[in-house]
Amino acid sequence: MFAGQQNQFRKGADQERGFVSCEKCNSPIAVQRPNNVSIEFSVPCTKCGHRGIYFKRMLMAENPANRRR
Repeated sequence: MFAGQQNQFRKGADQERGFVSCEKCNSPIAVQRPNNVSIEFSVPCTKCGHRGIYFKRMLMAENPANRRR
């Protein structure tokens, strides 16, 4: 990156996340940008690898108090 040039895209901290629970092992699965998912979506579990079909209404929002501003 050149001196004086700012990063155009910020990473990480300000993106929204939602969580669904795995149907098999009940561990939380993070979903990036929950507002952009369709009504039905499929994500793999990071713990057991099970891929389930979830509905948008099943998403739980991350606690906004933990977010940086």
